[in-house]
Amino acid sequence: MSFEIDGLDETIETLEDLASKAEELDGDHQIPLDELFTESFMQQNSEFDSIEQFFEESPWEIDSQEDLEEVPQEDMDEYVDEHTVFPDTDEMTDNAGEEWVAKQLGLK
Repeated sequence: MSFEIDGLDETIETLEDLASKAEELDGDHQIPLDELFTESFMQQNSEFDSIEQFFEESPWEIDSQEDLEEVPQEDMDEYVDEHTVFPDTDEMTDNAGEEWVAKQLGLK
């Protein structure tokens, strides 16, 4: 007795496409903050509509990557904890990164 399964070719093609996209993501990437922290991500996980608003309403003047790097980590973690669903910047960045990867893979 044998069974015939339709659609395996399509499934295999989808998995091969997914594997190809995953290979492209291997390694380090420089992702613009507004691409990593999308409006949708910020609206779902914070009091803000965008990463720009998040920075504008912060107690610091953040106009560049250098400005951001000058903010003490502990202070930024406290700000994130108070204004987002995340306890610190690492959690916020990790979650945004997971969503970015899922989008790049076509899973979202």
